[in-house]
Amino acid sequence: MDTKPFELGRTNSDPDDWINSTVDITVNILNHRNKTKNDYSKESMRVNDLITRELLGRCIWKYSEAFGKFKGCPFWSIKAYNFYVSQKSKSTALVAKNLRHEHTFPQILLIKKMWNLKNPTKKIIRDLYDKYAIATVVTKEENLKLNSSAVGLRSETISDSNIWLRYNNKKIVIKLMQNPLKNIFYNYHIKQMKEAKVI
Repeated sequence: MDTKPFELGRTNSDPDDWINSTVDITVNILNHRNKTKNDYSKESMRVNDLITRELLGRCIWKYSEAFGKFKGCPFWSIKAYNFYVSQKSKSTALVAKNLRHEHTFPQILLIKKMWNLKNPTKKIIRDLYDKYAIATVVTKEENLKLNSSAVGLRSETISDSNIWLRYNNKKIVIKLMQNPLKNIFYNYHIKQMKEAKVI
């Protein structure tokens, strides 16, 4: 088995720095929102929420990319993995054209969970991010199918308690590769992945 897709994508930085920074920034964004939301008019708060949602979305992205957006991402569909290892050139443009870093739990649903927190702490956000703020490398076609109206999972989930059912349900089946490297994201999710029968 070629382990290259699972090897660290950012060799010049520590994944823990990305993880800790995104958690810290998220807590600050949420606490600021909670402290100031009564200071805004209805229209101003609508604009504030749009901006806050975008900032939280970027934090989720950066957390899910802690080990790498493509190379280094702990989760790969079999089709995405096969495409990646079959390419002689691993150019960023080629990878980005054919593969997607797909959020296994829709960002908007995680943002709603965070908005409902009365007193967000680093521990609470880290727990939420560990459970929900991860992504899987899938092919462009798999991503389009997930987001299609026939499957309807662009901003929906099958289950909050097992996010991996997104890839194995009545409407779509996406099988994943087993990650041979020790990765904290992968190890956290392996039990639920097996329960969802995606590996």
